[in-house]
Amino acid sequence: MTATTADDKEIYNKQKIYMPFPGRMGQGKEMGRGPYEKSGLLRETSIPPLATVHETFEITYPFEDVELAGAKTRELLNDELNVKVTLWYLPFGEFDGYEVIFFEEEKKLDLKTEWVWR
Repeated sequence: MTATTADDKEIYNKQKIYMPFPGRMGQGKEMGRGPYEKSGLLRETSIPPLATVHETFEITYPFEDVELAGAKTRELLNDELNVKVTLWYLPFGEFDGYEVIFFEEEKKLDLKTEWVWR
């Protein structure tokens, strides 16, 4: 997920990785074949078929501390952000030419209005 301002300055970039099994010896992109090669990552983080997964990302709007009438306040530099979400499938664990985009959407978020991403 990437968030940019109206002038295309990137202010937020975060990735979430879903994978069914740890790599060999807890490292690399190759799958381990047995329990003796699967060390480190034990938690199941894959997306089950036909399941909905909800993720929360907290983005801090760009602000500046200013002093007005002797009181310090925070003023937003931009009240609009462009947010782009891309869901990739990487069959071999990295971007090597075989990746597939499952979902991609871009929205403009305005702090002045309410919004819900669905």
